[in-house]
Order: sequence, then C-alpha cells, then structure tokens
Amino acid sequence: MRQVGIFGKRKSGKSALMYALMNNKILHETRYSAMEIGGVGKIMLVDTVGFDAEVTTAEKSAESVEVALMLISNDSFELELAWLSKLKKSGAAIIAVITQTDKLADSGKALAAAVKEVSALDTVCISAKTGAGIDELSNKIISKLAEKGR
Repeated sequence: MRQVGIFGKRKSGKSALMYALMNNKILHETRYSAMEIGGVGKIMLVDTVGFDAEVTTAEKSAESVEVALMLISNDSFELELAWLSKLKKSGAAIIAVITQTDKLADSGKALAAAVKEVSALDTVCISAKTGAGIDELSNKIISKLAEKGR
C-alpha cells in the first residue's frame, strides 16, 4: 500500500490535517485507515509522532513514505529544514504545508514565501479548522503520487 506521511513538530496540526484530508471529497475512507484516492489507488496516511519529541519513530516512518507532507506552523522552522534533507534522502516527494493559517494575519503567505525561498519547495497554505487549502493540498498529493508511479 502506498504511504503519505505527515511530519512536523508537536502541535503543528498533523492529526487535524489527517482528519481534514479524510473528510475531503477527493479522499474516501476505507477500512484500516487506508484511503482510496481517485486515479491513484489505495494509500495510507501516516500520522507521525512529532519529530521534536521522538526522532527514532519519525525516522522509521520517513523510510517508507512516497510523499511527505512537512508541516510548518510558525517562522521558527530550522528543525523542519533539517528534516527536509532526511526526507529527500529517503526518496520521498515533499510538499511543504503551512498549517494553522487561520491564526496568521496574512493567512500564511509570508511564511510560505520564506519556506519556498530557503527550501525551493512548493508550499500550500492550509487551515484544517476552516478547510482552506485542503482541496489544493489533496490535488498536490495526487499529482506527486502520480509522478512517483506505482
């Protein structure tokens, strides 16, 4: 089964994002926490432990995912940048996700620009609370999985 990992610090919105994706129209829940994505097949969303809490568990998860969602919720993202290199070495396609944008004055645009500047990754701004950006993120996940092939 194909895997999409959700990585970030504790309290960055990993679990909230997982539930928002499960409730999205593009993703349909099936048994055993697997998801069926139109045109891509079955995937498992992996809600990892915060890598600022338990590195070993998060590192193990990084080894098995095809797509990694790197959650960034504030402008102190040095740890996330270090993890980006680990994820790149594993061969995962990475999407930078600016989370909790409902709490940011500019809906995360400045943070997204800063992350993109230092990482060269496409970024998506989302709020699991309001649903903003979830459709865009779902489409990017589908695109990355399609690029990775089967």
